[in-house]
Amino acid sequence: MDSEHESEDDFTQNDDNRSDDGSERGGEMDDAAEGAISSSAQPIGLEDASAVRVHRPLTLQPHVLDCKTFDIMPLALAVHPCNIYSLAATKCMRWVFTGSEDGYVRKYDFFASMNGKTMLTQGQRHGQVDSVTKAGILTSYWENEEQPNKSLPVLGEDGLPIATPGPSELNPNDMDIDVKVKREGSLERALTPIARAASPSEESKMSAVYSLDCHSEAIFAVSGLESGAVNLWTPRHEEGTCHHVFRQHTGPVSAIKLTPDEEGFISGSWDQSVLQWDLNNGAVVRNYTGHGSQISSLSFQPTEAPTMSMDFSSSTTNVSNDAVLMSTSVDGMICLWDRRDPTQLPRKLQPPEKVPPWCLSACWSADGKRIYCGRRNGTVDEWDFAEGRFIQSIKMPANSGPVSYVKMLPNNKHLICASQDNIRLWNVTELDSRSSLRPFQIIAGHHGGLISSIHIDPTCKYMITTSGNREWEGPSTNGCLFYDIQPML
Repeated sequence: MDSEHESEDDFTQNDDNRSDDGSERGGEMDDAAEGAISSSAQPIGLEDASAVRVHRPLTLQPHVLDCKTFDIMPLALAVHPCNIYSLAATKCMRWVFTGSEDGYVRKYDFFASMNGKTMLTQGQRHGQVDSVTKAGILTSYWENEEQPNKSLPVLGEDGLPIATPGPSELNPNDMDIDVKVKREGSLERALTPIARAASPSEESKMSAVYSLDCHSEAIFAVSGLESGAVNLWTPRHEEGTCHHVFRQHTGPVSAIKLTPDEEGFISGSWDQSVLQWDLNNGAVVRNYTGHGSQISSLSFQPTEAPTMSMDFSSSTTNVSNDAVLMSTSVDGMICLWDRRDPTQLPRKLQPPEKVPPWCLSACWSADGKRIYCGRRNGTVDEWDFAEGRFIQSIKMPANSGPVSYVKMLPNNKHLICASQDNIRLWNVTELDSRSSLRPFQIIAGHHGGLISSIHIDPTCKYMITTSGNREWEGPSTNGCLFYDIQPML
């Protein structure tokens, strides 16, 4: 990279995180978050959050739409001790959150990391490409805890409910030991006070962070747990404090996606169900039934493709609409849901013949007209959304391993495909089976591990990748890499 990339002026926050006078709006947003989330009149309290969600329009960096390719270079590494299962970031990329196998949510300062506030040690740089010299700046972390379900009875050590003495019952302290033994069933329980501490089954315990998503300005965030619950917590004020628990899934919540209006979210679980939640009252709005295996990914269809002005001075980002939801499961099934009609059955895209039943990730094209799905046999299927027609299969090089994540760039031409061996950037407009040249380039950084998440900011300036198997089959490098994206003319 050029020397100017080392200066602090190169990696700055987007304009939507600053007020008109140039000052940061963090204090204002934190006050609003505290009032919105912690209000006793609004137990989940998101009505007030809409009053502060004021963004300036984000624009793509120049030449994203008309460039021939991209130079995507890793610059910073956030080292983790275990698999990273989930990833989320604010719209302005100020804060980055990772959820890992050890049950911790970690909060990173993205721009401090990219500006090189702390450098990696020689040992941490071992095994990394030469451009990775900066360390991820960890600002805070907290536990993803299984909160006690207060609606359930407290269980004793023998698994039986602990009865609370009523007003008509005798005071246990007035009983002799023989009466206590007969009543409690054992001498040990007889000698234990009834007003005992909470049993181990009631105490909070750690859960791997199977899924994660956050509000565009980090006012709130949601994370999936092993029990099937979803925690709602605040990442800026009272960091990591859980304010509400959504309960209905019976298996690990493997996918979470906030709706575009940020008034609700969609959750998918290993119990094969997809649920839509209302954040204003905590209720389940709709149950999407149709999958026969564990849910692996969720995404909304883009409705407006990015456009550029005639003088190439500015361009708009794509806009997502919550009308069409795509959900995938590990058996290879892709379900397309029209959320405007609750009675309509999903349109299902079955895996082509002789394709292994496996899908961990699928994505939309930038204009919402195509669907790309990664498979276990090292291929990516391309589908036409309007016709529901299979178009072609993009084959990775031999022995590259399963395709664990796919992501389309805003120019609608370049597709990022993450395999076990490497991350590749494909130009889908130049695919030609008769050509001996492979229309892809290697994105340096990860090698030898499954990619659990890829995030690209709305301006297409930065990319973040995480490695982890999400408790499915495959190795991990336990790393979170921060990339700089430069269009190449």
